[in-house]
Amino acid sequence: MPDPSVEKPKLNLKEMGFKKSVIHLWTYYKWYAIIPLIIIFVIVSMIHSYLSETKKDYLNIAFVNAHQEAEDIFKDYASSIGKKIRVDYSFFAPKNDDSVYVDPEMAASVQNLASLLRDGTVDVIFTNARSIKEYGASAVGDLRQTLSEDQLKDLKEKDRILYLTDDSGNEVPCAILVTGIAMFEPAYSDSTEKHYLMVNPFSEKKEETRLLIEYIFFS
Repeated sequence: MPDPSVEKPKLNLKEMGFKKSVIHLWTYYKWYAIIPLIIIFVIVSMIHSYLSETKKDYLNIAFVNAHQEAEDIFKDYASSIGKKIRVDYSFFAPKNDDSVYVDPEMAASVQNLASLLRDGTVDVIFTNARSIKEYGASAVGDLRQTLSEDQLKDLKEKDRILYLTDDSGNEVPCAILVTGIAMFEPAYSDSTEKHYLMVNPFSEKKEETRLLIEYIFFS
């Protein structure tokens, strides 16, 4: 940048003509134009990066007690619809045959997932019957709010619906059995327990969730 202590030539730009005027302005004032442009570019880049990172995914899916292969289960589906589906397989919880003892690391994982459910971050969860029963009917999505009567009837006839009893004594369809479906075998290989799809009642992705369920069970 030019030294401000150096006096700039006092010239009449009109007398210099267009070409000489441009050369003069660029020689003595170019940094006054370049620096603001650099600042603007940096700010715009930061805003763009922030918006890209915080952009909500089409669906956010959690797998509990699953292998790393769970991450690839919905890649074909995401590619077919041109959307980004985030899959997190890092959660784990007590298995159906475990004792009441839960170690601190497992308890932290359970609490973390519960927090993500409450704030609506996670839309769909794949987990075992024990976890679903511990959430209770009031904290699990009622499938009647997502699927049609015919779809629920079809799943019931195939013995794929897990029901929970609410506070009024009514049976609520709360989860769908995925054990036995080929696409989920890599995620739960060597597992002897049954696994279910559970809808988060606090998620705003109702339509997206419905379409995913139709892809899995009715396509």
